[in-house]
Amino acid sequence: MRAMCVLLCVFVTILPVVIGAPIGDDLISYENVHTDNGYRFSYETKDGQAREEVGTIDPSTGVLTVTGWYSYRTPDGATQRVDFVADENGYRIVDQPPNVVAQFIPMVVAGSPIDKTVLLSLVG
Repeated sequence: MRAMCVLLCVFVTILPVVIGAPIGDDLISYENVHTDNGYRFSYETKDGQAREEVGTIDPSTGVLTVTGWYSYRTPDGATQRVDFVADENGYRIVDQPPNVVAQFIPMVVAGSPIDKTVLLSLVG
């Protein structure tokens, strides 16, 4: 039964790799390497799609663990990235800190008017 679960996990994990890989002149880069204990797969396309993942089989348990990410360009030109892990516990999105530098946006609070003396002291 456990072997059947592992085979099913491998099939479900690798199927999107086979189906999801772009084909044709749109590829900027493509890599599909089989390693001693798994695989490494990545691609990038001209329209901003990218995917990278590493699959590793634990020799003591036979469990396949896949870690990776995919990204795409949104209609407004921003890049969206999703990091994930797939293992014996299923497919999960992994929270990653955004790579965007936070911008300072001052908060305007309505209140009473500022005294003229205070304003003049700010000017110098």
